[in-house]
Order: sequence, then structure tokens, then C-alpha cells
Amino acid sequence: MAAASVGAATSRAVVSHRIPSPELSSQASSSTPSSSSRAAEAEARPVSCDGGAEEDVLHLDSPWVAAAEADSRLEEAAMAAAAAGLRLCAENEAEADEIRDNLQRQDDELMALEAIYGDDLAELENKGALRYFQICIHYELHDGAEVCARFYSVNRNGEDGRCTDDCTEQHEEDEPNDFSYSCNFEHLPPLILTCLLPQSYPSKEPPYFAITAKWMDGPNVCQLCEMLDTIWAELPGEEVVYRWVEWIRTSSLPHLGFDTKITLGLDIPMHKVDNRAVSRSLPLESVIPLMLSYSSKKCYQVFLEDLHVCMICLNESKGSNFIKLPCQHMFCVKCMETLCRMHVKEGTLFQLVCPDTKCTASIPPYLLKRLLGEEEFERWDKLTLEKALNSMSDVVHCPRCAIGCVEDEDNNAQCPKCCFVFCSVCKDPRHPGKLCLTLEEKLQRQQVEMHLKSHMRYDLTD
Repeated sequence: MAAASVGAATSRAVVSHRIPSPELSSQASSSTPSSSSRAAEAEARPVSCDGGAEEDVLHLDSPWVAAAEADSRLEEAAMAAAAAGLRLCAENEAEADEIRDNLQRQDDELMALEAIYGDDLAELENKGALRYFQICIHYELHDGAEVCARFYSVNRNGEDGRCTDDCTEQHEEDEPNDFSYSCNFEHLPPLILTCLLPQSYPSKEPPYFAITAKWMDGPNVCQLCEMLDTIWAELPGEEVVYRWVEWIRTSSLPHLGFDTKITLGLDIPMHKVDNRAVSRSLPLESVIPLMLSYSSKKCYQVFLEDLHVCMICLNESKGSNFIKLPCQHMFCVKCMETLCRMHVKEGTLFQLVCPDTKCTASIPPYLLKRLLGEEEFERWDKLTLEKALNSMSDVVHCPRCAIGCVEDEDNNAQCPKCCFVFCSVCKDPRHPGKLCLTLEEKLQRQQVEMHLKSHMRYDLTD
């Protein structure tokens, strides 16, 4: 009986800590699209493989935090908890001692959480003297994850994109208009657990919390909230935040049935909305590109932080000191700079390819511009242009200033610099209607010209 009464009391405590603020929820939802559109612009910037987007990966998680939205969900809870805490202090000394003990246990728990999660934990400004913090939770996907996005016709969903209670009967009729899109992710966007610790935690009450998963459907996030309630009900009077975080990180996906495939856009009727769940508010056609961009940038961030071995000098260094070519082979910056400068100096541009012995992929110009000095890049540009012009059958060089010219149908060309009009075959001045002189004819003409010049000099001396 005692156990039953304790369980019932715990259940009442859990239910009482749901945050009833529908007006705050609607305000947060209405403000979401503007912040999400800014996030979309930030995520849409491309990540180049030469390390030029290193600044973009420094705050990858920020578009998924939705701090203002989670804050609004906990605002009323903070005011209510602060008032309840004051009443506890005023009643008797025993309860005051209990609150002091709770505060000490909260301090110890926060210190332990900071040591475990480091930069993923952000301690925020207290609300009504209550401790307030967020933990960014990343899923560890050893083999990646397949995400299937299910899209439905407009007439079967409500204005918010969720299934309404009266649309179930129409599903089979509208099914031919539905379609799905599957893609693989190496990294999923984070989940954010926002906690507000009442003075009665952990002795009597659980933390106030909100779960932010801006890429998940609302029913899924509500299930996570319910599971955190269950964990507290099983461990009343104990510090529970670490267990919450670890359960979300390691067990929440299988709990939602996402252990083999993550399906978004499921048509699940939402009979009861948990106000602590901050879920996807944008349509899937906007969320999926943001998720792909996040995964790509997260992969690049991991590449920058990991150690790699250069297959030229065999030295080990961080990815930030490496160049990753489009062919996915990577080498340290120093070796690539030396290699590229040597080939440009010697004019062997055809050897400006991936150093891997089994790869012949060219090094793109934007990487060469980073690896070469200004003068070296100008020389490369000039040599490349000359090589390209030489490979064109209709491009000839002016015999006077060596500028490239385009010949016409009659094999004539005009130099754009000196305006000399010449025959592209014999390089003599243009001779319309006449055949080009042979080598013998040119020699004879030169001899005649020399003979005339000598006679002219002789006549002048006389």
C-alpha cells in the first residue's frame, strides 16, 4: 500500500509539472518561421572542401536550439516555482533545511554535468533564483541513419501540416497523391533539453523541462517528454538530469521505432499536445535541406578536428592543416603548396593533379589560388590560357606581337593589338585571290628585295 501511495503521489507530481501555457505556445510557433528562415539562409551557404567555410561550422547547433521558444514554455513554470519556493521557506525550519540541501545537490549535479558534457551544456541566467540550463544532445550514428520523409496532399492535412482527427477516413482515397523521399545522414541535428530546477528538486519534485527537436514531428517529441516523466517516476528523490540526457542520446531513437529508419511526416493524430515539446514547425520540404546541410557541415567539422596522415610526408596533423580534394583524397597544406609551386615554375601544368598514384583528378582553380602566391597564380593563369589557345584549331598568333587571333573562313586574321591583317597559313600580309608563296618563292622574293636595296644604295653613293 505504501508503495502504491508513493507511486500515486509521484504520478500526481509529474502531471502537475506539465506546463499549461497554450497562449505562449502559439506565440512561439508564430515567431518560429522568421528565425527558421534566417537559419535556412545560414545553412544554405556552401561548404567548400578547401577549408574556406571553417567559420560556418563553429555554431552549427544554434539554428536548432530555438532558445526563445523553449524559454517561453518555461516562463510560467519559473514564476510558479519561485512562489512555491518562498512559501516553503516561510513554513518551517525543516523545509528550509530541505531546500538548502536541494540547492547543494543541484550545485553538485551541475558541476558533474559540466565536467561530462563540457561545451554542450549552457548555464543560463537564473529565473526567479532557480537554476536554468540547456544541454545540447547529439546522436552517435556509427553507421549513419536513413531518413524517410513522407509528403501528403494538401487536402488531407490541416493548415499546420499535421493530421487532423477527422482526416483518417480520407487516407486511403488520397494515397495515390502521396509520396516519400529517402536519404542517408551521417549526422542528425541535435536535441535540446532545457531544464529549470525548482527548489524542491530533487527531494520531492522533478525538474521543469522542455525538449526541443526542430526536425522531429510533434507526436515523437511528446513521446520523449512522457518517457522522461516515467524515468523520474522510477527514481523519485534522485538527481535525474544525467539519466534523462543519456536515455535521449542512446535509447530515444529505438523507443520511437527509429532504430532502422527514421520516418518523418507520419500521419499520427495528435489528441493531446504536450506543451513541453518544441517540435518541427516548418514543412518537410524546408526541413530536409536544412538537415542535409547540417550533416554535411558536421562531417566537415569532424574532419577539421580529427587527426590525419599525409600520404606525401607521412606526418600526422589535424584536418585544419589538410587540403581535401574533390576526389576525397587529402594531403597536408605544406606538401600541396610545394607540389603546385614546383609544377607552375617548371610549366608542367599537366601534372597539377591529385598526388595519389591511382588518381588523375585535376586540382581545381579555387584550390590553386589558395596554394599559390599571387605571382605564381598569375603565371599559372597565363600558361593555362596559352595552352587552351594552342589547342584551338581556329586560333593563330600574330607574327608581329604574338597575340592570339581568331581566323576567319578565308584563313585571314586581324590582330586585336596592332591591327595587322595577315594570312594565317603563311603569316604574310593578307593576299586575297592569290595563293600563298612557297618557301622557294619567298627566298627568291627576298633575294630580289636585297638586290634592289643594294642597287639603291649604289645609286645614292653616285
